[in-house]
Amino acid sequence: MGGEYPPLDRSQVEFILGSAQFKPIRTKGSHTHWEGAVDGIRRLVTVDHLGSKKEKYGPLLGKMITQSGLTKKKFYSYLK
Repeated sequence: MGGEYPPLDRSQVEFILGSAQFKPIRTKGSHTHWEGAVDGIRRLVTVDHLGSKKEKYGPLLGKMITQSGLTKKKFYSYLK
């Protein structure tokens, strides 16, 4: 992922989820679960804490976007 869809860190992902009306519902170990609804469907997104808040996500980012039920374009639109 680059260019239009650059890699994101945890702070950015959590900002996006919060902007999309997701709420953190529990933290277990090195993960936080965020719950929200997209198009009336309940969604649960697992956010891995990685090594630090500024470390960038690799393939996990695509999984989090899929879990959110948002398109990649909509997901990234919350950063603008």
